[in-house]
Amino acid sequence: MPEPSFIAENSRFFENLLEHRFISDLGRHLVLQEPPQLLNVMRSEVDAFGFDLALSVKGKTRYVQMKTRSGKAPANPYAISDALWSLPEACVIWLRYNQVTIEPVSYHMLGEPMPDINKFRCSKMRRGFRSVRMSQANHRSLDLPALAKLLFGSRST
Repeated sequence: MPEPSFIAENSRFFENLLEHRFISDLGRHLVLQEPPQLLNVMRSEVDAFGFDLALSVKGKTRYVQMKTRSGKAPANPYAISDALWSLPEACVIWLRYNQVTIEPVSYHMLGEPMPDINKFRCSKMRRGFRSVRMSQANHRSLDLPALAKLLFGSRST
């Protein structure tokens, strides 16, 4: 098991690892549907508009800001770009993972619908960002089939 300090020092690696895992798991889940659905993934080269991924299935596109977290929801807020609120079908997804196994445990999602931006305070640290706590997600402790259904209306398998 990696020590918490190792994970913190290499947080970018773990975020990327878990983002790839999320894409793989979601793609596998969707292709195993009846009928199978293909997931189109576009990565944001520059995060200027508040999203990391654009995920599309059968013409429905979701703009996703990904966050990862081991353990329970932290007290401190995350800085989420104001620009995300201007995108149609935008959302923030927190992937909770087991720190011992680095396996996904559950998902939290802010979106569907995206709450009014004015419900969140402006970030004191970053201009043009809102302070959003994971506990403010309007969908909590989801498994992958439930998250897929929220994102694309897919049936659970």
